[in-house]
Amino acid sequence: MDAKGAGLTAAVFAVVGVGVGLVAAVGTSWAETALATAATGETARFGPVFVAQSYLAVTAAALIGAPLVAGVLGVLFGSRAYDAREAAATSGVGGGVGALIYGLVVVALVVVSQGEAAAQAHGIADAIGPLLTTAVAAAVVGAATGAVGSVTA
Repeated sequence: MDAKGAGLTAAVFAVVGVGVGLVAAVGTSWAETALATAATGETARFGPVFVAQSYLAVTAAALIGAPLVAGVLGVLFGSRAYDAREAAATSGVGGGVGALIYGLVVVALVVVSQGEAAAQAHGIADAIGPLLTTAVAAAVVGAATGAVGSVTA
């Protein structure tokens, strides 16, 4: 395994996680304003439930991006490697660790952005299971695409 390559992969995930997390935070804040803060009548009564669902949906959608990033980075790293096993190990470890960092950054930014109407929305601890599942999926995708990418070297 190439530790430098795995570290670079994880660093790219962190940068992408900041961008996705910021956009997710803006989107959920917008949903909170539209569904609860500025709501009247029945919408005001059910607004916090809608807001919590919005936070959950945006977080889940953001986590879907991690295996996609792992796939792209796996092929890119693998295409520069001459050994399929090394490419798979490096891209798998980098993708798994990177996806965990990505997910933590995204979830933290979404949770920090929660306003008063998001009392029912998820916290960081609530997302640990999905974060770990995302990291495993990204590790598998990264390893597979790293090995595939090495064929093009």
